[in-house]
Amino acid sequence: MKKAMKKTVSTLLAFAILLTGILFAPQAGTTAEAAASYYLPSSYRNMTFFCVPDDLPATYVTLKVYKKGTFQKPKASYIKNIGSSDRSVARPYIDKAGDIRVYFFKKTGTATISFQIGRQTLKSKITIKEYTSPLSKFKIGGRNFASRFASSTECNFFHENTLDSQNVSIKAAKGWRISSMKMKYGSGTFEIGSCKKTTFSKKVTFDGDADYISLTMYHAKSKAYVTLTWNCIKE
Repeated sequence: MKKAMKKTVSTLLAFAILLTGILFAPQAGTTAEAAASYYLPSSYRNMTFFCVPDDLPATYVTLKVYKKGTFQKPKASYIKNIGSSDRSVARPYIDKAGDIRVYFFKKTGTATISFQIGRQTLKSKITIKEYTSPLSKFKIGGRNFASRFASSTECNFFHENTLDSQNVSIKAAKGWRISSMKMKYGSGTFEIGSCKKTTFSKKVTFDGDADYISLTMYHAKSKAYVTLTWNCIKE
């Protein structure tokens, strides 16, 4: 009888231990996720931007962080000890989705953004330089708008009449290249996805209410990109 009782008690005790292990075991999945290996793509480890005088006082770039072997980003709760080596140049913030936004201001300099995920420390170097126009020519017909991009990345041109058969002629400044462009004119569009042009020319008619030309310029030495927009608005 005693032997049977001992066996029953032992069985119940083993079952209780097993049940306790199931109910109160640490969340291994969550711990493993936080300890997983994450990385910054190479293009986000060292970035250069320009402080443009007439643009917004602050702008931002979103750092892309991925779990190795996937495009899965970390949860916001996994990102710890985020900071900047110079908050007057650039400041990082984490939104609820876990994206890291780095705001930079109209001050030249360099700041290193660092943060931890588990035992990993990831870093991104942000360099802010003085802005100089990437264009030496931006002509629409007989008008040269290049000077409008001397202190701003956006130019608004208002007109009342259709601009018939306008030759769009663009030339990059020294050291710059046209990396991509998109143009909307009335019901027509034109797009170059990737290139390294120094000049561009095309004849079009601007007759839409909100036509535009968007250019992404690339500076080979600093490996920086700047996007310029010319808005053609019919009143």
